[in-house]
This record gives sequence, structure tokens and C-alpha cells, in this order.
Amino acid sequence: MDRRPRTKRSTRALKLKLFEPTAPAQANTPAVFRLVDPPEEYDRDGDRMAAGALRLPVGEVDVPLFWDHSHQDVTAASRLPVGRARIWFEGGEPLMSPVFDGVGELSQLCAEKVQAGTLRACSIGYLTLSARPNSRGGEDVQEAELLEVSITGIPAKRSAQRLKSMATPEEVQQAFEQMGKDIAEVKAMVTELVAMVTKLAPPDEAAKGADGEPTEEPPAEGEDAVTKYFRSLVTKGGK
Repeated sequence: MDRRPRTKRSTRALKLKLFEPTAPAQANTPAVFRLVDPPEEYDRDGDRMAAGALRLPVGEVDVPLFWDHSHQDVTAASRLPVGRARIWFEGGEPLMSPVFDGVGELSQLCAEKVQAGTLRACSIGYLTLSARPNSRGGEDVQEAELLEVSITGIPAKRSAQRLKSMATPEEVQQAFEQMGKDIAEVKAMVTELVAMVTKLAPPDEAAKGADGEPTEEPPAEGEDAVTKYFRSLVTKGGK
């Protein structure tokens, strides 16, 4: 068998084993999958993929999502994508969240089975751009371009798992936005409380200067009313 490095681009599929949830996922919770194994692990074809080898087509953030590489099967009932696979990288590792379009029975069925945890494996199809032969009779891929991701029911790699707690970039952004809204709401409530306390506070409780007149410590530069109020409480409490 010829073991020389390949110069011709070839399409390969790497099937991965994903974690089986202990309970069905909640409705509308996006699933997140790893796409590649650790660099030292061989796939079922005897191939390995180096860290950072897999990349997206230029300018793309997603690729077609298929059921079990149906685009390659001339006997498949449907060779059309069932949605798009959103791709992003965490610590250099490619992650995927399937976005089913819900058009047609196959897309709906795949989405429901992924949500239920019945389908928990994915597979990638990619173009090998740079590789060298290894001792297993396969190749160590140094650079590859991701072409598609497929949901599949027959996993082959146990080391790659579905991530149950990983948040998508959209979820992280939504969390930060909600946090900002919560902070603004609390700040408004505290400001209102400060105004009420100021109106109710007796004049003789105010700090007095050397001439016996009420005095007020000037706020630090850029300090708002809320911060000033809490700073004054700390100052008075320490006296």
C-alpha cells in the first residue's frame, strides 16, 4: 500500500461517540457537540487529526447539517441538509450546535431525537489539505477544511463526548445582557431608596462642620449618588 503523503484532497468522515444524558434534555435547550478527538487518538479508519488542524471555510461560521452523510448516499430518501451546523472554537477546540430548519419530516425527526437524547453522535466530512502516513495505516491530518457535519446513530469514538453544560455564544451574550438589565434595575431601586432615606432623615443626624453647620463630604470624581451614599454609610459607621 502506498504510504506517501497525499497531495490530492480527499473527503473523509470522522464519527464520534457523544455522552448519553442521564435525563432527557429540556425543551429548546441547544445541544453542543465536540467535533474532533484528542490528537493522540485514532479514529476507526486509523487516522488522527492534529490539534488546530480543522478549520472552517473562509468567511463561514456554519456548514450544512445532514443526517448520516445522506448527501453521499445515492439511495438515501433525502440528500438535502436538515439544517446548519453552527461552529465555534473554545480553547482551540471546534464545537458544534445543530440548528435544524424544521422543513420536512426528516429534519423534524432528527431534531426531536437529538433533543430526546436518542441521537447523541455526530460525524464530520472534511477535505484533507495536509497529512502524512502513520503507523496504523492511516494518516495524521495536519490541516483540513470542514465541509459538513452529520448527525449519526452509529458512533465510533468513545473519547469524544456531547457537552451537557456548555453554553453557546448566543447564550453567553444573552446572559451578559440580562446581567446588565438586572444591575440597572437594582441600581434604580437603591437610588429610589436613597432618596426616601434622605427625606426621612432628621436634620440633627447630619454631620456638622466646625461652625456647627451641616456639612457634606464631596463625592469623588465620577462618583454617582448611589456610590456616594454607601460610602457615607461606611464612613459614619466607622466613627
